Amino acid sequence: MTLPIIAYIDGGSRGNPGPAGYGVSIETSAGTIIEELTGSIGVATNNNAEYRGLIAALEYFVEHPHRDVIIRSDSQLLTRQMSGKYQVKHPLLRKLHIRAKELEALLVNVKYEHIPRERNQRADKLANIAMDETNATAHTAQAIQSSVKPLTSTVLSIGIDIEDVSRVEALIRRYGERFTTRIFTNGEIDYCQCRRFPAQHFTGRFSAKEAAMKALGTGRGNGVLWRDIEVLRTAPGAPKLRFTGGAKNRADKIGVTDALLSITHTATTAMAHVSLMHCP
Repeated sequence: MTLPIIAYIDGGSRGNPGPAGYGVSIETSAGTIIEELTGSIGVATNNNAEYRGLIAALEYFVEHPHRDVIIRSDSQLLTRQMSGKYQVKHPLLRKLHIRAKELEALLVNVKYEHIPRERNQRADKLANIAMDETNATAHTAQAIQSSVKPLTSTVLSIGIDIEDVSRVEALIRRYGERFTTRIFTNGEIDYCQCRRFPAQHFTGRFSAKEAAMKALGTGRGNGVLWRDIEVLRTAPGAPKLRFTGGAKNRADKIGVTDALLSITHTATTAMAHVSLMHCP
């Protein structure tokens, strides 16, 4: 007998509607984690975020087929709507419900279970990580709006980078502190090692440094060391760049007065976007 694979899902927003995100923990029946998914979805409602988490879980199972699947959520509305016990009246939720049913139809056997919130803590934590990312992106957008002023502010250059978490994780496993202390500052190392999944956060910062080097026009080397570029966290949680050494020299030379940074990551991929600004 094949044991079912279980997806614990959760979604939330801070404000309802507000900055929203979802988290999904894919586990064996014995509780072993197979995969964890997060998604920042901008401004949305709690129910919207719950459905987005469900869709992410179903898409995972379509890509990784398994005969028996159990979806567990602390949203009674979602589980009863997907089980056909409640009607879906809200127009936006109806669209998401249709998409979820389309994915469900591609699977063999899907069962929905409503569980108490205390049994859904891992998915809840992942959803909160996603909401943190949404908040950080919102703060970065606000910073861009306040910094980019017509005729007085100029975007000097932009750098974008995408990294596989598995690549950075493999480098950390192989080289340990030889790698981390060469690439990251002590503050960055302390921050990442305190997170539940350090490799994802190390990869986000690695990607940010790559993006910054591209924006500075130096690439790797050329007088700029990895540790010359540091990712800090502001009080609201938004990431911020600090240049020292060769990176600061290069930034001063090309007239950089501000550096705007956005980082996002999933369990498998991290992406960073850097805009170097000149504000007279």
